[in-house]
Amino acid sequence: MVSYDHYRVFCCAARHRSFSRAAQELMTSQPAVSRSIAALEAQLQCRLFQRTGRGILLTPEGRRLYEAAAGACQTLEEAEGVMAAARALETGAVRIGTTELAMRYVLIEAIGRFQRQHPGVKFRVSSHSAGAALESLQEGEADLAVVPAPLEGASSLQRERLVSFQDGFIAGRPYEALRGRELSLRDLGTYPLICLTPETSSRQFLEQLCRRHGLTVSADMEVTSADLVLPLVREGLGVGFLPQLLAREAVEAGEVFPLSLRETVPRRQVCLVTDPARPSSRAAEGFVAFLRRENWGG
Repeated sequence: MVSYDHYRVFCCAARHRSFSRAAQELMTSQPAVSRSIAALEAQLQCRLFQRTGRGILLTPEGRRLYEAAAGACQTLEEAEGVMAAARALETGAVRIGTTELAMRYVLIEAIGRFQRQHPGVKFRVSSHSAGAALESLQEGEADLAVVPAPLEGASSLQRERLVSFQDGFIAGRPYEALRGRELSLRDLGTYPLICLTPETSSRQFLEQLCRRHGLTVSADMEVTSADLVLPLVREGLGVGFLPQLLAREAVEAGEVFPLSLRETVPRRQVCLVTDPARPSSRAAEGFVAFLRRENWGG
């Protein structure tokens, strides 16, 4: 089979009607171009060029070959350019399955920083529960997942910590009598509880915490977004459970206050999750490497 490189050299020489100009474009020497053309002629068993006082001209066989090969060479060169751009992270797309919480702690900042370095890379982000985000990764609908612990099942997936954070209980002004008191989880069970729905990682974490102390979670208000917990607590409708980051501004403004808990609430992690069994695009590999080497605090 004839080497593609021979066809590439032939098409370049035919286009310029000069071996020397072809050598300049291809960043090689004129003798190397001549050897490549001679090898192609030997394999095809015909003359492709004839020399004249003004340079070189295609023979009838050379014209037929150029008409057939020029388009194919251009297509392959364009494909090489696309792949080179992808390797340089100038193009490509990254599909991410994530959650509201992971977006706030890591992804909003991470995507912004990455796109400032690689503006040609596009992102498609789908916000789910942690379980749904992992399912989208396993089904090949996402290249990676960024989700908070706890992570149930999916033992074949690779998990890496990106940042840790702290959850806690908060209350509004109608519960001012609780400020500064050391409370137990059992004590808090006597007040209306506002938390996220059972499929969320935050709720699953709270249930695990309560089980370790022989208790069960009985929520009075269940909401699908952490953004809804804070307004309900602010209105004095109950005690809320959510990550401290989300309550920080309201605490600093004096709208709500953290409750002091006797039991220790372990820190949680936001994790990068990938599927080693599935090939990834160059853009996705680049973003994963970026997540691993950057410092996300916590």
